[in-house]
Amino acid sequence: MFDTLEADVVVFQETKIQRKDLVDDMVLIPGWDCYWSLPRHRKGYSGVVIYTRQSVCAPIRAEEGITGVLCPPGSSTSFRDLPNEQQIGGYPSKSQLEKSAVDATTVDSEGRCVILEFPAFVLLGIYSPANRDETRDDFRLGFIELLDARVRNLISKGKRVILTGDLNISRDEIDTANAQSSMRKHGLTAPEYISMPARRMWQSPWTERCRSASSRPVGPLPGLSSLAPRHVHVLGAEGERETRELWVED
Repeated sequence: MFDTLEADVVVFQETKIQRKDLVDDMVLIPGWDCYWSLPRHRKGYSGVVIYTRQSVCAPIRAEEGITGVLCPPGSSTSFRDLPNEQQIGGYPSKSQLEKSAVDATTVDSEGRCVILEFPAFVLLGIYSPANRDETRDDFRLGFIELLDARVRNLISKGKRVILTGDLNISRDEIDTANAQSSMRKHGLTAPEYISMPARRMWQSPWTERCRSASSRPVGPLPGLSSLAPRHVHVLGAEGERETRELWVED
């Protein structure tokens, strides 16, 4: 599959596997390294993995989770408490953590984030919680808010950030088939629907300066001549390969 993609970095979400079920052909692929985040408690649930081609783009640091409270393998020291030279950095601050309805350990317990730092950029592989029912609203919003905080903090440190994965957020009404029924169900107007908390991340300054690799045709944002297209290969549901543009700031 990697040969078909012609990729140097491959990001998967919803691996739905436990550590004990990992087999050699998942983790010992010749010429590739892999970095996993697996759920701590729920079986066959969630999960993210990033594969990187050794000859082209070996990361200099790797972390699991958004908040930095998890520990590297074989260590009892959290990522955020490591010496500065061993950190990726940009961790949510105490005040940012206190604003979240969910504690940091819970947010990072479901195997939803891998972060790799390369010399030129920081790559996040994300699997955001879906909006399935109201029982998970606090967790979903807490995850998104802390993800937003981590990305903002990394950018403020001068790092280029590439966010990949499944955010499970429809940015606009046109991006989901059930927008009208959802608005009727909750008694919302279109502006209220677009302004719901989970979508506010798409209205922040850092998302206004990029374009996602979505299949909806949208031209480059006006006035941002510093944006440059990068091409990514995406496998569709039936295994077909699509080439899409990802716009990043030069």
